[in-house]
Amino acid sequence: MFKQPIYNFLFVLLLFSSCSIQQVIKKVENQKISVSPVPLERYGDSVKFEIKVELPRQVFHKNANYRLVPEFYFGNQTKVFEAEGLVFEGAKIEPSVTPSKRQSFAMRFEDGMESGTLEMYGLAYSNRGWFKKRTRSYVLARGVKNSPSLTQLGQIYETGNIARIGLYVPREGIETYGMFLEGWEPLISALRSYSGLGYDEKAEIIDLIQGRGDFTFKERQLQQNPNYAALRRDIILAIPNLTSGLTAIQKTPMEISVLAHHIINNNAVPQVLTEQELAYAAENEPRIMQKNKLYFAMVKGYPSVFSWNNLGVTYLNLYHREVDRSKKLGHLNAARDAFDNSNAIFQNPFASFNQALITALLGNYLDSYQEFFISMSLTQSEGIRMLHQAKLGAVSILNGDYRLAAMHLNQSERDQVNLFNRGLAYLMMQDYYNALISFEDCAVKDIENGYPFYGLALIAARNGEDDRFFENLQKATEKNEYLKQRAMVDLEFLFYRQEDRFKEIFR
Repeated sequence: MFKQPIYNFLFVLLLFSSCSIQQVIKKVENQKISVSPVPLERYGDSVKFEIKVELPRQVFHKNANYRLVPEFYFGNQTKVFEAEGLVFEGAKIEPSVTPSKRQSFAMRFEDGMESGTLEMYGLAYSNRGWFKKRTRSYVLARGVKNSPSLTQLGQIYETGNIARIGLYVPREGIETYGMFLEGWEPLISALRSYSGLGYDEKAEIIDLIQGRGDFTFKERQLQQNPNYAALRRDIILAIPNLTSGLTAIQKTPMEISVLAHHIINNNAVPQVLTEQELAYAAENEPRIMQKNKLYFAMVKGYPSVFSWNNLGVTYLNLYHREVDRSKKLGHLNAARDAFDNSNAIFQNPFASFNQALITALLGNYLDSYQEFFISMSLTQSEGIRMLHQAKLGAVSILNGDYRLAAMHLNQSERDQVNLFNRGLAYLMMQDYYNALISFEDCAVKDIENGYPFYGLALIAARNGEDDRFFENLQKATEKNEYLKQRAMVDLEFLFYRQEDRFKEIFR
């Protein structure tokens, strides 16, 4: 006989809960939601933002709750964020209080996010979860600024604004000693026959010579040996070809060119040229595919640190020029194998530099930074260390540590690539004065390069300097087709998109 009153009570309770949820949905239409920054912006390898929510007063009954769910859509993907900080519990909110919450979010940046959309919907629900109802979705922000992607990982620009990437072992220079076919054998033979040291002392020095690092690295360690002065006088300075790397070339450039052509076409074996001559032919071959074939022949005939590393660099540049994904992967794997073979002979700063570069090209910038740092420790050559500083600076931009990037780039060579990257680091730090100087210096180095003018356009856009913006954007887009396509969708220029002067640039 008590069943009917119980059913009636439950019905009233459910009806009341349902009405409470409906009331929340209706009242939150007047909620205030803001996101910062707008547009969203890439910082290192992440996109970070904060959402603030303020609800009207007296929204909740104690049985009603409200949760906000942010989502980011790009391409065919959706990222849903855990938003525990944006949960409102009706039982804990006083009617006289304006409910408000804020929460910070971060997501790893991925290609395609530049045109993505950040949205959010609300979900009202009862304490027991019997009733749920969601609001419509609200668009909070469109797109992601991606200025760090302008970072240059190459060394110099070639025809058509293509950056050459990778570090070749040069044919000459004291840092290249020991990197050819004969390796350290002349130095070790001279040391073994040297009467000024005992057996144990010689063995210790030989272990050092056969270990990691280039000749400048090994010589710095030898300087700590009490017998270094005698070693330098009697052995090191007597080494043949210490600074030239290889013996003099006997054939004429024309003769070398003709024989190299036969090698490229598989009409001659590599040994028709000496190691010196084949290295000369490969180094002076301007076409990357033919250069690759010559270094491939060289590792067959004269395998060495020099030939394996330089073969790998040609694969890196083929990768950089290729658009087919499977072919790009093939070139990258071939490059990695070549650098492994170079380092297998002895760990050297050239192959290690290039391995760190592959890590960066694959988007692992933190690991790349560590690898470049270790690679730099393998040499005392000022020039090679400056090249490492340049790449440490570049990957620091991509890691979001812009101050560290500027520090490294200030210790690198002042070429057009490094000056641009330094300007970009200062731009991301909002140090527009030093960014301006770096971009202008970059333009002086290479007036036909569109990148410094793009950098100057970025500064002008941020500072609201309209005339300078349009002037520099015009120059950048005239000199580089990629920058022209990028500028049309770059959110840095969102404010100018509807202006006639902006549209005129792309007609």
